[in-house]
Amino acid sequence: MHVPLPAPLAGLTLRWSARGLTEARFEEAPPVATDDPHGVQVALTAWLAGDARALDAVPVDPAGTPFQRQVWALLRTLPGGQTWTYAELARRLGQPTATRAVARANATNPVALFIPCHRVLGSDGTLTGYAGGVARKRWLLAHEGAAGFLVP
Repeated sequence: MHVPLPAPLAGLTLRWSARGLTEARFEEAPPVATDDPHGVQVALTAWLAGDARALDAVPVDPAGTPFQRQVWALLRTLPGGQTWTYAELARRLGQPTATRAVARANATNPVALFIPCHRVLGSDGTLTGYAGGVARKRWLLAHEGAAGFLVP
């Protein structure tokens, strides 16, 4: 399923299992009509209208290692409008020396937006790489009202 989004987000291509989203990827693609068994369209509409918690209700089912799944589960507890650093995320996992492993898990997140890896910043609070592009990351943080980011 491809969901059109406002610029600079473009669109989101989604795939799911019976348990939840397995993939959400930003890309340019023509819309494709398909069923939406997990209420993604309703959640995205509410999120775009300003409900920062709307995406939390969408179940996710990403494939990954046990460590990656731990990181992604913890990320889902990070509310919209708030950010953590990679080091803080590692500390919250109880593995303060695992900053690089946390960053790698973030980079391999297959369910963009619904597992909010865009809410993780570099140690100095700056934007770092994002699979969807830094411009999208900036837009997402601004849309969610994160401190220091202007509304698009």
